[in-house]
Amino acid sequence: MTRDVRLSTRTRSDEIRLWRHGELPLPEWMPSHMIGDIALNGTFEVGTDGGHVRVHPGNTVIERHGSVCVCPTDEAPAYLESLKRTASAALNNIGPGKSSRFGTGSTQSKGRKHKTITEPQRPRYPAPIGCFPSIEWVHITRLSIDSTYQRSTDNSASRRLIASIAAKFDWRLCAPLVVSRRADDVLTIIDGQHRWMAVCQRDDIPQLPCCVFRYENMKEEARMFIVANRARKPINRLDDYYAALAAADEDALEIEQLVRAAGLRIARSTSFAGWRPGEIAFTSAIAKTIQRFGAPIASGALTNLAVAFHDQKLTHGGALFGALVRIMSKPCPDFDPDRLLSVLSTRNADEWGKCVTGISSGNEREVALRAAIMAAYESVPVKA
Repeated sequence: MTRDVRLSTRTRSDEIRLWRHGELPLPEWMPSHMIGDIALNGTFEVGTDGGHVRVHPGNTVIERHGSVCVCPTDEAPAYLESLKRTASAALNNIGPGKSSRFGTGSTQSKGRKHKTITEPQRPRYPAPIGCFPSIEWVHITRLSIDSTYQRSTDNSASRRLIASIAAKFDWRLCAPLVVSRRADDVLTIIDGQHRWMAVCQRDDIPQLPCCVFRYENMKEEARMFIVANRARKPINRLDDYYAALAAADEDALEIEQLVRAAGLRIARSTSFAGWRPGEIAFTSAIAKTIQRFGAPIASGALTNLAVAFHDQKLTHGGALFGALVRIMSKPCPDFDPDRLLSVLSTRNADEWGKCVTGISSGNEREVALRAAIMAAYESVPVKA
């Protein structure tokens, strides 16, 4: 059954009609807005001012002034209220030249200068490119991949990613796939193939949410694939660390505890130009040290950095940490921690960093610094 909601306006052009998907019979005004046939899952497309939109069960179609829009049924009342407010505003507008006849609701003293306040002008943008997508739930068997431009998944990294998504599938992380609807109605995935392939390994997820677009040809699909992937900004290691810390990840919490206990802090930026004294960024190295040698070795190396280079900018902190881990994880005979700290304090952090000038490899930098530190260590006379 259809429901008609009418505003108290002067003409029938402001009549608002709505229909909720699932109500029968279909109202007489609906077919004129429908595009194509009703799909097997009961969905269908309608033409809106912004392009084609697919109507799903639970959606409400609203018609006004001969145009339609689609929204979730629970949002329809709020949308109708906004239409009523728009209509009321139009009726209450008395227009220029009538204020003396009807009054403006406020007075202005004669002879008083009125200061005009101009709001900042909004920037003008060119019209959006393309049409609105159709938001659809698509059965996974209807989706496909075009290997002409899609990246290969025949590699260990992709296989691990697909297996991980399949094993720990989380709807909260499943953004809609970007899909192209071709002229022959084939649905080709542009972005989201790893999610699709992961779901195909399961037997309890028959369909996925998709943003379905229409492109001129396969070349345009490939161009969109490139744009989508190049525009995606990868998360850096520090953003990843702080996100893990906020999520109470056990590894991140352990790193934070060790770093804070040593008197250091994790920087927020990967650019050392903005670092303050005592800030470090080698979270991955700390995690690997904990995993390989245990928390005491990581804690000892961090504490030596904090004490030896107190209030200094640790530009070469990662290499110094790695060198200290190498020294402390395989100590020389009669190793003396106090003697090591004393040797480290004979130079500032930048001076130790000069020992690795021109060396780009992380491992080689650590090896070179270890050799320099141990050479200085061996040159110090042993106290009797």
